[in-house]
Amino acid sequence: MQYLPISDSMTLEELIDIVGPQNVDNILAVNNLNRAPNIGMQFNRVCKDALDIGVVNTNNIGDIPTVGDEDGSSTLPWQRKYTLLNSMSTDSDVFELAALMGEDDWVIYNNLGTFPGMLKIPESIILPDTSSASTLLGNDTPVSKVIHDTALNQLSTYPHTIDPSIFNEYSVAKPATLADLGLRVEQPMEWFNIPWGQISLYSSLSDKSIDIPVYPEVYEDGVAASYEQMPDMLYQYEPWQLYRSSSRNSNVFKFDMHRDMWTGDHRDGKCNELIRFCEANCYPEYNGSSVNTSLVTLYINGSPLIRGVLTNVDVTWDGPIGLDGWYLHCVLTLSIIAVSSIPLNYSTVASKGLIG
Repeated sequence: MQYLPISDSMTLEELIDIVGPQNVDNILAVNNLNRAPNIGMQFNRVCKDALDIGVVNTNNIGDIPTVGDEDGSSTLPWQRKYTLLNSMSTDSDVFELAALMGEDDWVIYNNLGTFPGMLKIPESIILPDTSSASTLLGNDTPVSKVIHDTALNQLSTYPHTIDPSIFNEYSVAKPATLADLGLRVEQPMEWFNIPWGQISLYSSLSDKSIDIPVYPEVYEDGVAASYEQMPDMLYQYEPWQLYRSSSRNSNVFKFDMHRDMWTGDHRDGKCNELIRFCEANCYPEYNGSSVNTSLVTLYINGSPLIRGVLTNVDVTWDGPIGLDGWYLHCVLTLSIIAVSSIPLNYSTVASKGLIG
């Protein structure tokens, strides 16, 4: 069995991106989940419910004798832990994580067959080869006999706890707790202050938005008013000006990015996905004789900065070269001509906020 980290904020769409649409229904069924927009919150509730009902199904725990009927208890008998832990000996990562679990986490594993914050993935399911899928817990490397025997010995001896020092100091396994049902396998880019969810580009044509991992480097805004000079008139010391129109300049946004910013692995295709999303909005969608064009909206911290027509997408690439043979650094430049969603006049413009 493999295990995929799941955070409270994970959506169904994000899960599909990781496991693939062909696998998502099977994975949801195995984990007793229903299709819902926020899969992370649903799984969190399932874990809490499993803890609330206490220990169940401890009657058949193998050759190790039980001490009474523990159903309904808030702790799992050490004999049951022994049996479960022994069954994980074929995978050192899973074995170590289980060995260091707290009491609540053992109850959840006993009731659900998975760790808090982890979806179980059957071995029969092959996930897409992406960096997100590479966060799977499960390395198919058997635990060493010394660690295996020492851990089970300590578990079967009072006070029935395992000393973490039996694992080397470079262990990446972290004990899971209900207070933190987030990612259990850390991703390198989580160490940096990348503003995920704060900058996004929305397309009206696809009714989808995509996150951008950086703020625009420079934002130049401006409004131009167009007047027409009246022909020369008698007895006027200066010509009259006839108002024609007002418009915002073509706004240019530059995003300085690195392909490792999404997951720490530039082979994940996320940067390419962003660029293709932007380029696609320069093209219409044909539906019979009708031609549908897109209006894009750039959001900063949840506020629409500009809404309009995306007229130009430029990408400048430079080194170093990544593992896939392509440049790692790029500057994405977007040119957007603003299209107002409300009628504009002196009063409406004067009352607008700083952003937008």
